[in-house]
Amino acid sequence: MKKIRLRYAPSPTGYLHIGNTRTALMNYLFAKHYNGDFILRIEDTDIERNVEGAIESQFDNMDWLGILPDESFRNPKKGFGKYMQSEKFEVYKDYANKLLKENKAYKCFCTSEELEKDREQQLAKGIIAPQYNRKCLSNKINDDNKPFNIRFKVPENKLYKINDVVRGNVEFNSKEIGDFVILKSNGIATYNFAVVIDDYDMKITHVVRGEEHISNTPRQCMIYEAFGWEEPKFCHLTLIVDETKKKLSKRSGNAMFFISQYKEQGYLPEAIFNYISLLGWSPNSEQEIFTKEELVKAFDENRFSKSPSTFDMIKMKWINSQWIKKMNEQDYIKFVTNFIDKNRFDIKGKDKAWINSVLLLFKKELEYGIQINDHLDIFFNKIIDEKTKTVLKEFKIEKNLVNFLVEELKNMENFSEENIKTLINTIGKKFEKKGRELFMPVRIFTTLSEHGPELAKTISLIGKEKVILNITSIK
Repeated sequence: MKKIRLRYAPSPTGYLHIGNTRTALMNYLFAKHYNGDFILRIEDTDIERNVEGAIESQFDNMDWLGILPDESFRNPKKGFGKYMQSEKFEVYKDYANKLLKENKAYKCFCTSEELEKDREQQLAKGIIAPQYNRKCLSNKINDDNKPFNIRFKVPENKLYKINDVVRGNVEFNSKEIGDFVILKSNGIATYNFAVVIDDYDMKITHVVRGEEHISNTPRQCMIYEAFGWEEPKFCHLTLIVDETKKKLSKRSGNAMFFISQYKEQGYLPEAIFNYISLLGWSPNSEQEIFTKEELVKAFDENRFSKSPSTFDMIKMKWINSQWIKKMNEQDYIKFVTNFIDKNRFDIKGKDKAWINSVLLLFKKELEYGIQINDHLDIFFNKIIDEKTKTVLKEFKIEKNLVNFLVEELKNMENFSEENIKTLINTIGKKFEKKGRELFMPVRIFTTLSEHGPELAKTISLIGKEKVILNITSIK
């Protein structure tokens, strides 16, 4: 049986984002499920659009996510060609010349101005999809002193069929496709030509990519046929859309689009891996929280969705919160400490055990790391805000209750969580308060906040002196 080999082939025209992470991840899961190879190849022939640092972004963020290639230009294997297209210009040229010799391609000497004029004329005649008019094929011009592109000669009126993993049988007619350029006058191969040669060299068995590549597939099928090569199995994933049903992209205004942004906000790589794997694919169970190993085992290419998948930020946060809960206390403290705004909260000189206890209060509440800064005010120099004052006004607070609370706290020798719990229960019985009518006033007076984690534990960590100061500041 042929070894399963899949590839993720980004161009360095941008950084790793949600969309291409999903492509990389699905190729990775597919390959690993069948004990195959996952290859990372760089398609860097679009030199003018290449972005500095984009290749490093791809590798660094994929490493962080745990999408680790078996092969790349960093760890190449002999016999599979180069792992960067910019190192294969001569290879593409040789293959293009082979098609020239076999009369499956021809030289095109048309200038960009001529091509644009022909296109405008076709549009004026009502032709919706203009095609090259084969001027150079019929004129048989052969002047190597003039710049030329090499065009592929598309077979006439031929039906091409693929059995797509997601879409089933898909048909294309060659009459809808004009002769296309495979090698530009500057010697750079076009995408549809280079990708076929690369996939053939690397013995790729399955091509998993986004649905925007469907229109490229018939051209690639023609090139496979022209060389007499076996096509890989194609699998075109449906779009990822946002809540407005627009394609998820930076241009459509999706603020959290790049993986580095999630890393900076304090999302865990395991959570991102987990969530993105469920975009356009579903397991044969109700399970939602998966380790990488569980996803590899559960993967089934027959469970790709045929409908667009919505990127749900609420679900992303929930999955991340579940992974935060799964962390042991030591790892959680180390993780969340990195996200404390040191300019806002001066933790230098604070007792380390106290800081750790404060951070652990929010382990079950955090959705992502940087969110810890929304919770720390009550332990530092917080003052009561107008919104909290308004909430406090809803309650008919007995002055005697507040006075009793202050005096009991002042007289409490052992300012512990247990003693504070006992005091709150005592207040409830003495003043016949329970539920929200008891806990909300006590929380606001002691913490200057209407929300927070376990009340008695929070009060004990704020400390006796500051709690009493809080109460007297609004008493």
